[in-house]
Amino acid sequence: MATYPPGPQDGLLGISLLRRFRADPLEFITDAARQYGDLAYMRFGPVRTYFMFAPHLVREVLVTRHKHFRRPEMLIRPLRQIDGNGLVLSDGDFWRRQRRLMQPAFSTRRFDIYSEVTVHYTRRMLDTWQSGVSLDIADEMTRLTLPIIAKTLFGVELEGRAAELGRAVHTLSEMVFRESGYPVHLPDWLPLPSKRRKRWAIGTIRGLVAGIIRERRASGEDRGDLLSMLLLAVDEEEGGGGMTDAQALDEAITLFNAGHDSTAAALSWIWYLIARHPHIESQLIAEIDEVLPDRDPTYADVARLPLTELVIKESLRLYPPTWSLIPREVVEPLELDGYKIPRGAWLYTFPWATQRDPRWFAHPERFEPERFAPGRVDEIPPYAYFPFGGGPRICIGAAFATMEMVLILATILRKFRVKLAPGQGEVVPEPLIAIRPRGGLRVSLTRRSEPALTGQRPS
Repeated sequence: MATYPPGPQDGLLGISLLRRFRADPLEFITDAARQYGDLAYMRFGPVRTYFMFAPHLVREVLVTRHKHFRRPEMLIRPLRQIDGNGLVLSDGDFWRRQRRLMQPAFSTRRFDIYSEVTVHYTRRMLDTWQSGVSLDIADEMTRLTLPIIAKTLFGVELEGRAAELGRAVHTLSEMVFRESGYPVHLPDWLPLPSKRRKRWAIGTIRGLVAGIIRERRASGEDRGDLLSMLLLAVDEEEGGGGMTDAQALDEAITLFNAGHDSTAAALSWIWYLIARHPHIESQLIAEIDEVLPDRDPTYADVARLPLTELVIKESLRLYPPTWSLIPREVVEPLELDGYKIPRGAWLYTFPWATQRDPRWFAHPERFEPERFAPGRVDEIPPYAYFPFGGGPRICIGAAFATMEMVLILATILRKFRVKLAPGQGEVVPEPLIAIRPRGGLRVSLTRRSEPALTGQRPS
């Protein structure tokens, strides 16, 4: 049996490889996939690292052998300061119990309520848009998804706190990306500007959510939102116990961060691709006008907008917000593809690389929503496409996020066309916790019933 798969060599125990990976991770993993194929091996300092690019290996890691792995503590330590022991970071029996308790909150029976919230806030945003102006649609999507997740999760209006929370989340996204993977971190109490920003951001988010939970516990009120589901959840399999306030806090923050940051990032790339492909936009508008000639969408309309969903799926293929899944650390030695994988090794899976591999997707750089149409989608190998992860740990909010994006697209395209703003320039992906357009994404708006105008919204 072979010891190591092929991979780049580094005489400095992989320190220079780690630097290259962190300097431009998307280029690094793309090059590795092209050069080494299904499986690549490299050292990142003391860590033996394996990159899994082939769908059958992704399946092994996410499904077949998922119990053989855990989250690497070195990597997730910075994340725990924010999400605690939430669903994304927990393992074992505790994770399984939390997943059972949270699953009912994402039942489609509740989606009618969530869809009303989504459309309401989207309409409210559109009331501020003007034909002929340009704006940063990446910022707009963040400002939109923040109040949506706050209302669906907590049943509260953010009022004047949306901008502050947006800054806090962006600050943490940048800092966590920088700190993750380093075995040594400077203490957070140091009086450095970066540490002060981090303390402020963590305190802002956790303080807000903790206060909402305290008020809800005190009132005992069931508002029909996700938080009520968390606080009232009972584990019938283990004696009827529920969540402590500390557990509910961790899970609520996890859902809050993922529920707006990843969704806003995904929507930014969807608008980028629609703006670059006006014929697709025209097809979307035709579908939306046929289904919604004189009204806003509801949850029942999601199934009646198949092209809209295909556009979302293809965008998630090209620009998956979660460009890299959290790596798995091997608990006990195992064999994969004829190679011995030692205990303590880290296994990486990258939607960004696998979903752009020409072996699984013809002309992978093209934006072709029809790849996912009936009759063609079966050509995609299982686990060649996994923007929400897969297996038992697939994103618990995947259906909710898809519903939200369909409704937002339909509501906006009923009123406006979108194209890239003059002078926007090349759009470069920035891989933080979620992948976003570096520096934002400026688009020009044209109200559908009006001719194109010119103008600028202040930045």
